[in-house]
Amino acid sequence: MKNTLLFALVLIVALHGTFYSKVRAESHEISDAPKFIFPAGCTYGQDCWAVNYVDVNPVEGAAQDYKCNPKTYDAHKGVDFALGSVAQMRAGVDVFAASSGKVLRVRDGESDHAKTQDEIEQLRADKRECGNGVLVDHGNGLQSVYCHLKKGSVIAKRGQSVKAGQKIGEIGESGATQFPHLHFTVIWEGGVIDPYTGMLNTDGCGQSKESMWHIGLPMDYQPVAIFNGGFRAQPPDFASIERGDDPNLTVFSRNSSAFIFWVGFYNVEAGDLVRIEVLDPDGQTFITRDNSVDTTRVRQYFYTGRKLGRVQLKNVTYKALATITRTGAAGEKITREKVFSIKVQ
Repeated sequence: MKNTLLFALVLIVALHGTFYSKVRAESHEISDAPKFIFPAGCTYGQDCWAVNYVDVNPVEGAAQDYKCNPKTYDAHKGVDFALGSVAQMRAGVDVFAASSGKVLRVRDGESDHAKTQDEIEQLRADKRECGNGVLVDHGNGLQSVYCHLKKGSVIAKRGQSVKAGQKIGEIGESGATQFPHLHFTVIWEGGVIDPYTGMLNTDGCGQSKESMWHIGLPMDYQPVAIFNGGFRAQPPDFASIERGDDPNLTVFSRNSSAFIFWVGFYNVEAGDLVRIEVLDPDGQTFITRDNSVDTTRVRQYFYTGRKLGRVQLKNVTYKALATITRTGAAGEKITREKVFSIKVQ
């Protein structure tokens, strides 16, 4: 019990506390800055995405990421690397030690499911926001914290020495979260550090010292992402999809009464333009829908479709193209698109 409580205290201080040391990272020469590998067994920007960055605005209620954008929330002390689906989580996505070190604390046994707001508040009250987690000490005042690991997946042991890239668990949905992701926090000399900039989380946005990611890692800033999509014969139940209870079809029956395509986005902003287009085998538009996003959200879903009957599907593969376009503050265009396909028979 004592170890469990101590672990919970360490994680809360690391992730949600408000009394960090003011020792500044500038005391380190840039050449001495530690480096991390990407701590997840997925492909950054393809099947997992950074959806919440470190909040670097110390003013309460004024959350900003290091690019001065709202891809974070108030007092968020880490980076959230999100998966595309619960099915991906259940299949198993490894979590690795981002650098060599010694395991100081571990916790397992917390359940994996999307939490209601009431459940999240209770987890916070119980000091269990992190869910299943691991705390690794890398020496010289440097530590890393890994939260929301999958129940039963934590293989790291307290006191164990681990090497960079060694598996310590798997991405899950434990603790105070509503989607499967890894929360990764960096602590250095008592303060929270943004690994994308090497700056303290109290230093403000729009500046950078040096990335703490190993040179060559494609850890680019991700303003928006298309994370999942699929085909249905009826309007999608997104709550069921989020729970992992309604998997995507792998083959579509041409005798279905309707043909529907859905798509999910991370980090939409008000004013974004979304286009969903389903193409027939000849490359012609079979279904299309245009949307203007009205509210900034971490996750947003859209779908389109049409009834079948007089219109018959062919026994071939149909494709759907999802596109989101954003106009930046300087007038630049940011576009993301992704193609999905389904075999009809």
